[in-house]
Amino acid sequence: MVSYDISEDQRRDRVRKILEGHGQRVQWSVFECHLERADLDYLRERLSAEIDPKTDSIRWYPLCPWCRERVEGQGSGEMTEDPPYFLV
Repeated sequence: MVSYDISEDQRRDRVRKILEGHGQRVQWSVFECHLERADLDYLRERLSAEIDPKTDSIRWYPLCPWCRERVEGQGSGEMTEDPPYFLV
């Protein structure tokens, strides 16, 4: 899970667009991303280049399979699912 707080509109829009290519938006500034290690590293590097570390923040919340199975939701919005495939 990735959340962000970006102070400037243009940077916020760039961060949002990047995350939309790697996960599903579940709140205004929260995305659920199912990533392999290489994709995670790439995404962190790409987002790091977009933000101002003095005013912006990105938080990364890894969810283990046990935790992921216990995520609950209330209200609108669909729960994301793990991809139905594995790449080897």
